[in-house]
Amino acid sequence: MFNSLFKKFTGQDNDKPKQVATAVMLLYIGFILSMITDWLDGIGIIPFLVVFIVITAVITAISAGKKWARILILLFVIFNLISFGFNIAQLLSHSVKEKFTNLVMVLYGIEIVIELIALRLLFSKPANIWFNEQREMRGDV
Repeated sequence: MFNSLFKKFTGQDNDKPKQVATAVMLLYIGFILSMITDWLDGIGIIPFLVVFIVITAVITAISAGKKWARILILLFVIFNLISFGFNIAQLLSHSVKEKFTNLVMVLYGIEIVIELIALRLLFSKPANIWFNEQREMRGDV
């Protein structure tokens, strides 16, 4: 009983493709890096908590097979990629001179790469089939 509960909690369902399970794990790793860079960048506690709650809910929904969450994370990653580009441009123009800028940018870059790999896995053929099956099982068709 506890083993099946643990598998559900960690997203290790037998029918879930390994691409989806790996993508969820990568999204959580990217999310942790994001929270570290936000903290190093001096984010306030309220925005930090809001981001934490929203992203945790979206990743949990992805793990549960919700297609809307997969699209939402795609939009978040696109926004993150655009933001990263602007931050690189600012850093190269030397308009940003902060203590942690180099560390933050390295962590941010690693986060982007992890998120892009996770997106590739989430939109792979086995993942698409699984998300469609989950939708049909719930009757969301």
